[in-house]
Amino acid sequence: MPFTAYNVDEDDRAYDDLIARGFRAVPVTVFGDAANTVVKGFDEKALEAAVAAWRQTGGADAPSSGQS
Repeated sequence: MPFTAYNVDEDDRAYDDLIARGFRAVPVTVFGDAANTVVKGFDEKALEAAVAAWRQTGGADAPSSGQS
């Protein structure tokens, strides 16, 4: 599964995006370019559900990880 990891400690743009989404802590995992699904923290059940939903759509929008 393709993903992009951002380190908000080193990437000001990634940090600004985190804040703009209303989050103040990591990890935050964003699925799809349109941010259809956002999972805050390490919530294994929510992450599994988001991955399953992404797979059902054929993985059209690659999920990206906003984790540091």
